Amino acid sequence: MNRQFVLLLLEDSEEDLFLFRRAVSKVGRSIALHRVRDGVAARQYLLGHSQYANRDEFPIPSVICSDLQLPGMGGLEFLEWLRAQPVLRALPCIIYSGSANPADVQAAYELGVTSFIVKPIDFGDWVTRLEVVLKFWMDIAQHPPIDL
Repeated sequence: MNRQFVLLLLEDSEEDLFLFRRAVSKVGRSIALHRVRDGVAARQYLLGHSQYANRDEFPIPSVICSDLQLPGMGGLEFLEWLRAQPVLRALPCIIYSGSANPADVQAAYELGVTSFIVKPIDFGDWVTRLEVVLKFWMDIAQHPPIDL
């Protein structure tokens, strides 16, 4: 039995969140989208701490998408923390950024990112990229069991 597809989004920008939600709705797939604003909140979510203690309401994600530039604990710091957690390290984590800075891409892969995607400027391109990513993670890839 397949569990619901859950996407944890680390995004501090309301504008980018709006575009992401709109793109998800245009993809036409059933996705539970949970958003946190930074790496500290993502850590609390994944560990089930504070307001995220109810796993029925805040389930372990199928995939994590993180912006690179976040306040406090940024995308790379969060990724480093995630990969250091024995139970969580296998979770797919995608970094997306408005920048294709080779140093950021290199650092993300060295820390164990699953993939690095540059945010397209055109909304249609964003929907297309998101659809490809979601189709892969929803229909093709096998997910490791994560039991907390």
